[in-house]
Amino acid sequence: MEEVPVTMPDLGGRRVLITGAAQRLGAVIARAFADRGAAVVVHCFRSKGDAEKLVASLPACPAPFKHEVVSCDLADLDAVRRMTEGVGPVDCLVNNAAMWIRGDAPQSELDRQETVNHLAPVELIRLFARMRPQARELSAVNILDAATLSGAAPASPYEAAKAAFRRDTLTLARGLAPYVRVNAVAPGPVFPPRELGGAGMKHIPATLPLERPVAPEDVARAVVFLASAPSVTGAVLPVDCGQSLLFQQP
Repeated sequence: MEEVPVTMPDLGGRRVLITGAAQRLGAVIARAFADRGAAVVVHCFRSKGDAEKLVASLPACPAPFKHEVVSCDLADLDAVRRMTEGVGPVDCLVNNAAMWIRGDAPQSELDRQETVNHLAPVELIRLFARMRPQARELSAVNILDAATLSGAAPASPYEAAKAAFRRDTLTLARGLAPYVRVNAVAPGPVFPPRELGGAGMKHIPATLPLERPVAPEDVARAVVFLASAPSVTGAVLPVDCGQSLLFQQP
């Protein structure tokens, strides 16, 4: 049997929008796409300076494409719709942006968290699906949380929003096929919420089967794989140093 070499895909000529991509995990994902030739649209909210620095540091993509920065408050669904119209069609959407607040926060903040973590990314998938050129595929990759794989009742409003987003990932994968693929990556502990500093996950890595935190580059590689694998839709891929094994019975 002839051996076929397996390599990471060349994404030249493809355009990808990554939400919350100015910093942290989103910036790592943006660089992973740019390193493979994709034109990256870096979404941000308050971090426009960081987004512009990131775009300036990315390797150039093939003409006539270019890397771009867009700014939008994802808690404002009208603004989300305007941003989508301004960006225009993309080949891939990565719903990475998220917010975390304490469960005892005011209801207005809890509603904002639900919109940013669940409602806005679902709306983005639907909007870009309608904008997709005929017979051209759209790939959406959603960033969830390994905790959504436990099967237990959500322990916080943040987990509840991510769990609802996981359910909608599967619903959209069924409903938007065959020209829209919808997948997700469920990371374990990568970066702690800004609000907690390192305290929120300081002791977690030692409890995982691999006894280490998740490398953001591994999450980015998983996102690129799902974005560029034509045979895959409706998948939720844990990248969690084995955290999801703790939720399963042998």
